[in-house]
Amino acid sequence: MVLLITFLLLFVSIGSAAPQSRDRFTNPRPVVVTTEQVHDWLHLWQKRLSLEDWKIEVKIVRVWELEQGTLGHIDWSIPHKTATIKVLNPADYELPKDKIPADIELSVVHELVHLHLSVLPLNKSSRNAEEQVVSMIAEALVNLEHESPGAPALPME
Repeated sequence: MVLLITFLLLFVSIGSAAPQSRDRFTNPRPVVVTTEQVHDWLHLWQKRLSLEDWKIEVKIVRVWELEQGTLGHIDWSIPHKTATIKVLNPADYELPKDKIPADIELSVVHELVHLHLSVLPLNKSSRNAEEQVVSMIAEALVNLEHESPGAPALPME
């Protein structure tokens, strides 16, 4: 009986102490994406994509403010050259915290690429194809930026 009580006490003390000490050393500080950082990405990519003549606003929104299954959205007015981009709040992400900033930056670029295509007629039958192309272009641009951030631009021919 004494052996059983000793075992239980040892089990309880190990069970309650281990997670606290492990969390202290293995859980990194949460990554926070600020509104300022999202605005910085917007201005950087707006310039790179030659959209400086547009007035573009970016908002961090909760999951219920976006269409189900999306990480971002853009609304625009071609005559007024204005647009509003919404990106998913980091609190609603299911990615590891260290992957969230890069994904939000990618969402900003993705929505800006849509803006370049806004001059094309909307066609529901080609919507999926457009979305795939926009995703591939945005991902290529962001990957290129992060692979060689200081590299000079190649001359246009």
